[in-house]
Amino acid sequence: MDEVKRYVNLTYIVAAIVMSWFYMKLSAWVLSVAHVVDVHLLGERVTYSTIAGIILGVITAFLLWRSPKIYEGSLNVAREMKKVTWPNADETKYAMKVVIATSLIVAMILFCFDLGAKELTDLILGIK
Repeated sequence: MDEVKRYVNLTYIVAAIVMSWFYMKLSAWVLSVAHVVDVHLLGERVTYSTIAGIILGVITAFLLWRSPKIYEGSLNVAREMKKVTWPNADETKYAMKVVIATSLIVAMILFCFDLGAKELTDLILGIK
């Protein structure tokens, strides 16, 4: 199996877990809004909303995984991400310093423009 396919399949497994959690919370909310009791099946944690969330999450991830268009798109994204050259730690630190310095300079320029516009507006309106 291609290494990219392994990462994509692993991503669909993680997506199934995340979607199951989301559907669990959503179904519990829907039941509470509808004033339906969420019956505990196996102890305190397993309820109807838990079972419904897991089933919906797994079905959704499976349907997305089995869709040729979506799966091929996922493979293409993963292949392109493998081609990306990521910066090392020193390049990242330098870029961060440049961004912070540029942001501070732009903030000071905008502050001066804002202060000037305020003074001009006060002068025109005769506030001072």
